Amino acid sequence: MGKFNFDEKIDRRGTFSYKWDSLSVPDMLPLWVADMDFKVAPPIYEAVNRCAQQGVFGYAVENDDYYNAIISFNKRHYGVDLKREWIMPVPGIVPALTAILQALTQPGDEVILQSPAYNCFFSCIRNSGLVPSENSLCYEDGKFSIDFDDLE
Repeated sequence: MGKFNFDEKIDRRGTFSYKWDSLSVPDMLPLWVADMDFKVAPPIYEAVNRCAQQGVFGYAVENDDYYNAIISFNKRHYGVDLKREWIMPVPGIVPALTAILQALTQPGDEVILQSPAYNCFFSCIRNSGLVPSENSLCYEDGKFSIDFDDLE
């Protein structure tokens, strides 16, 4: 794909961006949500445009290309051989985390969460009838690290 400019500044204020247009303090930097502040790579933009030009919007099904892309990416980057039946498409990280918590825990179990973390992770734990157990990360010299004594 080549190089991509992640340094281009894009002013998203006034574009109905929840992240930018719901600020109560105008000069605050909203670093709380995974809403990107850079343009997508050209191949993604082109693919989305091809779909939009059809003029029909609805729910899509995962096809062979979808599964093959996931399987080949994991093989190339991590040396992991995935099987198609192991892959469960989900609409986002929050529903995925909730499904994992509900599959692997019992109500009342404690779940370790290393903070600072996305606030919705705490909600996923509580909404699943579980108890968040915080293992705060240590911040020193501009870097976060795990507090292994507290984790133990």
